[in-house]
Amino acid sequence: MEYEFVISGQIGVAFDWWTGQRGTTAKMVRDFLDAHKGEDVDIAVSSPGGYVDHGLEIYQLVKDHGKVHMHILGMTASAATFLTMGAKSVDMVDGSLMLIHNSSTAVMEWQQANKEQLDALIAKYQKERDDLNTIDKVIASLYAKRNGKTVEECMKKMEKAAWLSPKDALEFGLIDNIREDDDAARKANSIRSHFTNNIFKEFGLPPFPTAAAD
Repeated sequence: MEYEFVISGQIGVAFDWWTGQRGTTAKMVRDFLDAHKGEDVDIAVSSPGGYVDHGLEIYQLVKDHGKVHMHILGMTASAATFLTMGAKSVDMVDGSLMLIHNSSTAVMEWQQANKEQLDALIAKYQKERDDLNTIDKVIASLYAKRNGKTVEECMKKMEKAAWLSPKDALEFGLIDNIREDDDAARKANSIRSHFTNNIFKEFGLPPFPTAAAD
């Protein structure tokens, strides 16, 4: 199958330093869709995710275009999953994996602190925790619009942060069908080989499942 565009690398970054490959920004997707207004387009997706703001913008761009068909290859996680929810159709190549999970933020503190300073830190991180909860609800609402489940059901699935097989994703209503495609499976394995568990750790994701783990 021919893809007119491929969403890969880190979402929201033009160049993915983790893999040495091109990342995907909202502007890249916007420029592509602007050049194909009114056309049915096929977009492949294989990315560990990235910035929520770019993912949300891509979701809306895809939804507004109205004729985007998305095809999940290899592995797709985090922001790269919810951006597909705005597509006219979503399929997943047999042998691929998908991950939905709660949003996260970097936490870095290395200092001595008295009780007043600790109170300030607690207040700071309580606000960040509240913000993350709001973001999770927004993301869950996108999954809910796709699969017809409640936002609460989708949030519970996100809390588990478990890798989903095509069958799992289909049963949960995140994709429309599973596609048997040997050529796409080979491409998926090639793309997947660029990612390591160290990269997943940096993204705050659970380790990539292996045959031994299975």
